[in-house]
Amino acid sequence: KQWYQRRVAITAGDTEKLTTMKPVEWRKLMVHFSGTVSPELPWEFTPVQESVYLVPGETCLAFFTARNNSSQPITGISTYNVTPFIAGAYFNKIQCFCFDEQTLNPGEELDMPVFFYIDPEFALDADLVKENCKDVSLHYTFFDTEHAVEAPLLSFIDKNIVKIKDEKSGNEKIFKEVPEDAVKVNDYVYKEVLRRGYEKEFVYRGATVVMHVKGMIKDTGRVFWNSRDAGQRPFKYKAGVAQMIEGWDDACEGMSIGELSRISIASSKAYGKAGNRSWNIGPDTDLQFEVEVLAVV
Repeated sequence: KQWYQRRVAITAGDTEKLTTMKPVEWRKLMVHFSGTVSPELPWEFTPVQESVYLVPGETCLAFFTARNNSSQPITGISTYNVTPFIAGAYFNKIQCFCFDEQTLNPGEELDMPVFFYIDPEFALDADLVKENCKDVSLHYTFFDTEHAVEAPLLSFIDKNIVKIKDEKSGNEKIFKEVPEDAVKVNDYVYKEVLRRGYEKEFVYRGATVVMHVKGMIKDTGRVFWNSRDAGQRPFKYKAGVAQMIEGWDDACEGMSIGELSRISIASSKAYGKAGNRSWNIGPDTDLQFEVEVLAVV
């Protein structure tokens, strides 16, 4: 059996948070763990422990085990989700194996750790208090990377000419597309401001942000998430601490309260080759979001 090893970069802000946060002893929670594999992946993937008790502000180390039951080496990659969704804004992973490719030889088994904590602010969230939330679930899904469909890093460029670097070949590719009135955040993300904000309070790293969000598949327009739907609430998350897909933080940083923007994110800065099974997002899928900033704390 192997042990998953990875060097983890912990920022000064992370270190300060870990050394200064205090457990909220009166707010006991149970965190449940689960894992699945996509149909084409002949692996077993299970949590070592079904659940743990903890309190916000307490760190926890959990383990998952993957085993290759096939007769050939296979490389897999995983995605994750946290439920209830609003609790994901407080779920902080210090070390995790998601989005890292893992290659297992025939019959090989690998133990993979998840080191995490739930932010103490979880205990003060009015919505979670109202729902008397006492259970949080962390779920991972593993996919076979060989079944991912090859696609350009950006399939959504069509008006202006933009040069970006192909991550596989290292060669420069030319794509056509960033709308003339769009703001190019980087080679993988652009933003169209539909309504300017109040230009007073801005999204910054470490801030708790509340916003309305509509998530769509860029090519088809299919909506997979809308916080304005019946029974939904505005989305809350912590900016710049890797709680969201990489392109999300790139796009939303610097937005001001009241701003309404449409952001487009290339698959490589979204869910990549793995996609997101829970939202029926396929591999190498470019995404688009309409986001309205309601509050920054």
